[in-house]
Amino acid sequence: MPRTRSELERDTKVSEILDAAESRLREGGYEALSVAAIARELGVAQNAVYWYFPSKDHLFVTVLERMFRDIVERKPPAQKGIEQKVLWFVDQLQELEDVRAAMYDRARVSPVVEKFVTRVDATWRRMLGNVLDSQLEEPERSVAVDALIATIQGALFQRRSRAQRRRLIAFALERLTGG
Repeated sequence: MPRTRSELERDTKVSEILDAAESRLREGGYEALSVAAIARELGVAQNAVYWYFPSKDHLFVTVLERMFRDIVERKPPAQKGIEQKVLWFVDQLQELEDVRAAMYDRARVSPVVEKFVTRVDATWRRMLGNVLDSQLEEPERSVAVDALIATIQGALFQRRSRAQRRRLIAFALERLTGG
């Protein structure tokens, strides 16, 4: 059944809000994500933004979902080996490191963001588990996933150069998989 005009208008308005919110997040992080400023930018009432997103944290989570989905949809170029796939994905996450840091900070005080972080972490665990599936059996695979996540998060948090980050993660992968 075709969608109604109001559904199309709603999708367009939500997309405009998300575009503006993503731009603000990328430029200035969570602090720059101002519902009032987004409303002014789009020429709508602030309540109109709240009509689609009940809180700033709901808007934040929706933008994060969109940003992470874009990474997953891009997928790594056809590359050989686990290492290249993991390194490609980590390079994509590095582009969002300030936003990711804000996400983890906000999760400490916002149940909405905390719930999202729990889902994201479970997804990354599952993805890395699938990548390591052919390399390791349980329970070693679960421990290797935990160690790899800790290594990746540490490398991102420490703001290592791309070369340093890649060398560190490649080292960890080699040691964890015996490859």
